[in-house]
Amino acid sequence: MSDETPGRRDGHVEPSAEVLEELAGLFGPEPERPDDPGRPDEVVTIVDGSLDDGTYDDGAYDDGSVTLVDRPTTADGPGAAQDEATDHDARVLPFRSAPADADPSGHGGSAGADPLIVIEDEPDLPSDRDVDPRFEERRRAWARRDRLKRVRWLKIALILLGLVVFALAVMASPLFGIRTFVMEGNVYTADDTVAEVRDILEGSSIFTADITRARRVLLEDPWVSEVRITTHFPSRVVVEVSERVPVVWYVGTDGKARMVDARGKVIAVLDGFPTKYLQVKGTGPEVAAGAAADDAYRAAAQLVLALPDELRPKVTALDLSPAGELSMVLKGDTLVRFGTPTGLQDKLVAVVVLLRRQDPRTIAVIDVSAGEPTVLGR
Repeated sequence: MSDETPGRRDGHVEPSAEVLEELAGLFGPEPERPDDPGRPDEVVTIVDGSLDDGTYDDGAYDDGSVTLVDRPTTADGPGAAQDEATDHDARVLPFRSAPADADPSGHGGSAGADPLIVIEDEPDLPSDRDVDPRFEERRRAWARRDRLKRVRWLKIALILLGLVVFALAVMASPLFGIRTFVMEGNVYTADDTVAEVRDILEGSSIFTADITRARRVLLEDPWVSEVRITTHFPSRVVVEVSERVPVVWYVGTDGKARMVDARGKVIAVLDGFPTKYLQVKGTGPEVAAGAAADDAYRAAAQLVLALPDELRPKVTALDLSPAGELSMVLKGDTLVRFGTPTGLQDKLVAVVVLLRRQDPRTIAVIDVSAGEPTVLGR
C-alpha cells in the first residue's frame, strides 16, 4: 500500500470517527500527550513481539516516553483496519532509553550501537486510606492486651505486698505475745540480769522478740558462759543458761579473793576466802569480775582439771612465785615444782608415775621443771 493512500500520513493511519468512537467506548479516552511541538513522538514498532529499529527515534523525549504500536507483519490484509485503529490509539509507556554511547551488553561500546531500553517499574505505595481497617483493629487489640498484661502483673505485685504487710502486722501483734517465761540453768546468775531479760522478752511477739539483745545482756554476767533462747508457739519462751565453774582462786593486791575458771576468766570477786576450791598462793593482780586473769592462773586451773582421781585428794594448794613458776603442795608438805607453766601435761604424767613407785611421805621435793623428775628425800 502506498503512502499516498487516503487515511495515512507520514507512516500513520488516521482512523475514521466511527472507529475512534468505538475504541473510546472500549478502552476509554485517549491519554493526553505533552503538547510540545519540538519533541516528536518516539515510535517503536513491535512486530511479532520484536522491535522494529527502523521506526524508533532514540532520545526524542527527556522524560523517556515512547509509543508502542502493535503492527502486523503485512500492511495489507484483513487486519489493515485494526492496524489503523491500533496505530492511532497506541499507549504511551514510561520507558527510558539508555544513552547513545551505552553498550547493551554492559561492556561499553560506540555511539552507533543499539540503544538500551530500561523499564522502570515503580511500585505504588499504599496511602493511609488504602490500609486494611482490620489490620488497624488487630494492632489496637494487641496494644490493649499488652496494657492489660502489665496492669495484671502490677495488681499481683500489689496483692503480694499487701499480704506480706498483713502477715507482719499479725505476727507483731499481741496475739502471739510472750506470756510464759522459763529460765533454766541459772544458779549464780545475778537476779537483776534475769529480771532485765524477762522485761525484754515478755509481752513481745514470739516472731519479733529481740532475742539478740536478751542474749547479750545475759553474756555480760560474769557467771554466764553460754546462752540458748528458744520460742515456742504460741506464747512461750525458754532461756537456757550455762554457767562457769570455778576451779582455783587467788588473793589480789586489794586483799579480795578472785575465783578463776578453766579459761582463766575471773568469775567473781569475794571479800572472804572460799574453801571449796584450790588456792593459788601468792598475790595476784586486781582484776574485775568478767575480765581475764594472767595466763599463769589459767594454766593453774587447767592443771587442776587434769589431775587424775588418785592424785586429786592429795593436793592441798598451788603456789605461783613472783617469777611465774608454778608449784603444787601435797599432803605431808611434799612440794612438786613444775617450773614455767609450759608442757604441764607431760610433767604431770612424770609425777604420777613417780608417786606410784614411792611413798610421798618419804619425798620432800619432786622437781620436773626440766622434764625429767628429780627427787629430794626427807
